[in-house]
Amino acid sequence: MYARMNTLIGDPARIDEVTHYLETTVRPFVEAQAGNRGLAVLTDSTLGITVVGSYWDSAESMTLSEHAVEASRKEAAELADGMITVDHFEVAVFARRSRPGPGAGIRVTTIDCPPGEVGAAVQAFRETALPGLLKMEGLCSAQMLVDREEGRCQVIAAYETAEHLAASRAGVARLRADTLARVHAQVRSVGEYRLLFTTVREGGTNTLTQRWTDLWNAGDREGWQAMTDQSAFETRGPGGFRLAGREALDAEWSTWHDAFPDNRITVVAIYGDDNGGVLEGRFQGTHTGPLVTPAGEIAATQRTVDIPFCEVHRVRAGKMTDSHLYFDQLEMLTQLGKIDA
Repeated sequence: MYARMNTLIGDPARIDEVTHYLETTVRPFVEAQAGNRGLAVLTDSTLGITVVGSYWDSAESMTLSEHAVEASRKEAAELADGMITVDHFEVAVFARRSRPGPGAGIRVTTIDCPPGEVGAAVQAFRETALPGLLKMEGLCSAQMLVDREEGRCQVIAAYETAEHLAASRAGVARLRADTLARVHAQVRSVGEYRLLFTTVREGGTNTLTQRWTDLWNAGDREGWQAMTDQSAFETRGPGGFRLAGREALDAEWSTWHDAFPDNRITVVAIYGDDNGGVLEGRFQGTHTGPLVTPAGEIAATQRTVDIPFCEVHRVRAGKMTDSHLYFDQLEMLTQLGKIDA
C-alpha cells in the first residue's frame, strides 16, 4: 500500500470551509479513482494546518491519480489562502487494533535517515516502537510510511481521544529514543492533530498477513485474535494438530508463547491473492516453558531455536479464516536437543 500526504498550511479562520470542501467534494472524487483505498483528514485548527492522506493499492495507481487531483489541490489551497506540500510514501507498517473515529488524537512524527538505513529503521520500528505503542491505553493504530529514495519516514499513531494522545507523550518519547538509538536517524518534526474522518481500508492479503505477524511479535493477543473470523476459523499443524473456533486461536497462541515467551517471527516473504496467502518465515525463541504437542509435552530445555516455516492463510471479508502451519518437526527436535543431528 502507498500513501500521498498533502499538508496544507493556511488561514486558521478558513479551516472549516476547507474541511467541508475536502469531505463533500474531494473525498468522493478521490475515492472514485482506480486503486484508491480511502482518505484520512487531520487538522490543527489553532495553526490552520490540514493534512490529507490518500492511500493507494500501488505506486502506479498513486502516480496515475496525480493529474486528476491537481485541480482539487489547487482549489483547497485557494480556499485556505495558503500553500500545499506533497510527499509520497510506501506504507511499510500498518497495524490497527481498531478504527479511530472523528475527534481521535493523531501524532505524526517525521524522521530523516540515510536512504540506505530505511530498512533498518523499519525493522527497529517493528521490533522496538510498535510493541510499546500497541500496549498504550487508547492506541487505535500505528503506521510507518517511508520514502526509501529520500530517506524520509513518517510514523502516524492514532489514539481514541485527545486525552489518550496527551497521556502517551512521555511514553512515546522514551520509545522514540530507544528506537532511534538503533539507527542513524533524527526526528525532524512532531505534530499533533484532530482526526476529521478516515475511510482508509487496509491493504490486500499481503498487508493483512504482515499485520498478523506484527501483532504476534508485539504480544498483542487481543488484536491478533480480532483479525480472524472466529466462527469460521480453523488451525492445522504437524502431528495431526487440528482445532476450530476460539479454541484454535487460544491453542495456537499459547502453544508457542508459553513455550517460547521471547519468540518472534522474522518474515522471509509474503505471497497472496484475494483469497489468501502464504507467509514464509523463521520462528526464533528460547525454550523456557513447556511445549505442548500432539505427541505429549516437552519440558523446557533452555535452548534457542531458529525454525523455518510456512503458514497458509485463507481470507474472507478482510478476516483470517484458516491457519495451516508447516515446519520440519525433526529440525525443531534436533535444535531442542531431543534427537541427534
